[in-house]
Amino acid sequence: MNFLSFIYNSFVFLIVSIINTIISIKLPVSIFHYDSWLFRERSWEKKGAVYQYYLRVKKWKNLLPELSDFLAFLFSKKQIKRYNPDYLYRFALETCRAELAHWCIIISSFLFAKWGDDIGSSILISFIAVVFNLPYIIIQRYNRPRILSVLANKKTSLKEI
Repeated sequence: MNFLSFIYNSFVFLIVSIINTIISIKLPVSIFHYDSWLFRERSWEKKGAVYQYYLRVKKWKNLLPELSDFLAFLFSKKQIKRYNPDYLYRFALETCRAELAHWCIIISSFLFAKWGDDIGSSILISFIAVVFNLPYIIIQRYNRPRILSVLANKKTSLKEI
């Protein structure tokens, strides 16, 4: 693996990742739905409990930076700030947006590796993309069922009033 090639490829991939992120930010939240194929909860996820049981996600999820930490105009997903149904619904949709952005970065790393000029650095960049993005996907897939559960309870409570 050529070090200069790795630096160049890393820079190009960083630009591709930024473009992926900007596109995801610009997409209207209305196109996301937590019940669509990509975002739907899988039975093996057990309402997100699998991520806590095997990966102890609650111990590390708040230690990772979030883009809204740096760009205040973005919807923060660090913690639930309100418990009204509109906010919770938006929060669930924003987890879909975040998950899509991270999947797109990983996928683009594989495409980048296919066309990269140095196979060693391309494989390393793909590995780095997975290592740095998969935890965020796990966080979204852990949080979304919990948010939807709170939302379902809120709707039930609201109907009873």
